[in-house]
Amino acid sequence: MIKQLSLLAFLFLFSQVKSQDKWSLERCIEYAFKNNISIRQSEIARKVNENNYLQSKMNFLPTLSADGSYNLNFGNSIDPTTYDFVQKTTNSNTFSVNGNLPLFTGLQQINTVRKSGMDLAASKQDLENTKNNMVLSIAQLYLQILQNMDLVQVAIDQEKMSEQQLRNTAALIAAGAQPEGNRLQSDAQIATDELKIVNAQNALDLSKLSLKLLLQLDPETSFDVVVPVINEKLLWDENVTSASIYNYAVSNQPSIQSAEYRVKSAARSLAITKGAFSPTLSLFGSLRANYFSESKTFKTLETYTLAPIGFVPSSLEPVYTIVPDREVTTTPYGNQLKNTFSQVVGVSLSLPILSNWRRMTNFSNAKLDLINNNLNLEAAKNKLKEDIYRAYFNVISAKKTYEANLKNTESLQKSYDFAKERFGVGSLAQIELNIIQNNLSFAQSELTRNKFDYLFKIKILDFYQGKTLSLN
Repeated sequence: MIKQLSLLAFLFLFSQVKSQDKWSLERCIEYAFKNNISIRQSEIARKVNENNYLQSKMNFLPTLSADGSYNLNFGNSIDPTTYDFVQKTTNSNTFSVNGNLPLFTGLQQINTVRKSGMDLAASKQDLENTKNNMVLSIAQLYLQILQNMDLVQVAIDQEKMSEQQLRNTAALIAAGAQPEGNRLQSDAQIATDELKIVNAQNALDLSKLSLKLLLQLDPETSFDVVVPVINEKLLWDENVTSASIYNYAVSNQPSIQSAEYRVKSAARSLAITKGAFSPTLSLFGSLRANYFSESKTFKTLETYTLAPIGFVPSSLEPVYTIVPDREVTTTPYGNQLKNTFSQVVGVSLSLPILSNWRRMTNFSNAKLDLINNNLNLEAAKNKLKEDIYRAYFNVISAKKTYEANLKNTESLQKSYDFAKERFGVGSLAQIELNIIQNNLSFAQSELTRNKFDYLFKIKILDFYQGKTLSLN
């Protein structure tokens, strides 16, 4: 008894693991959001625009740089302390700290911040648009898999009907009610049904492969989907108009919002090019110190020396003067940096006059770019309207087709049931029964295709209305 309970528990857990391993539509979408290359690239583009937006704000801060250099001079050098020529090999150091703060730049910095903010908002909408397109692609392939699964089952049921018909035919042949040749027709029908199963299974495998490739899974990965409960009575709210769907979508679709943000960004670019014609005002400052290996320090001593300065014209006797003695030493490194340390602060004004027509060209191109982005926005709205009106028409058309095929299939089912009774009493030939059976099989397959086509087109309009995409 314990062993049996353990086996039942194992089978239950195994079935749970198998069911968990199946991919639902929501799981496919979530996995694609994390792993699809196009979505990841859109995410990177968004992060780049975030960095640009932050940088545009940081541009209001002052710039600060520190410089240092070491120079080895051969031949004539200039002593920076006396500006005398020194005819020997020398070395020197220069140190400086420089800062700059723009005070007015023709509002270019402010407009750059606003432009970067618009670019960031546009990139966020681009990411959402990429995700939306991915959701629709996944939903289409997911429904294709469900459709092909149903078509496989239709083909299997058709084969079972043919096998049952073969058994009935064999019984009638044995009773002498049907000729032996009817067995061959039944065998041919079964062979045809087996081919349909193979074709349907191939289509199912191919649709699964397509979804795996879209999700960027390994093609060798075992893959199966969760089969949701889909109401056979598919309903579409005909009170919803195409105009109302468009009015909602034009204000909420990320593709439209992205185009609108790019128009605003282009307007800021135009303002930036206008600012380039304005004077710029900046505050600057610097700290600087030098060292020179031949810099000398002179110290006056308390002793004196007689130095000849000329001659007496009449006697040619030399004339002397008293010169204080001096001690000459090389100035220490630290003393030189202290003695040469200087501080500068000032304001600079730059007035643009000529720039090879570059500012005018940039301004003209910015105006054209703004016009082009407005045209892109108009084209995006026109395409959205076209897509919605076409999708709305497709839903109405698919609804009529599905309902017509549903009635046709029900009629063919009744016709087939009646034909089986006639065949059983010998009033209908085998070939006529096979034709009716094939017509029913074709109608069932078409009804399956119509059902999922109708469902997908409903989901497209749900998507434009902002509804969460779900098959439950």
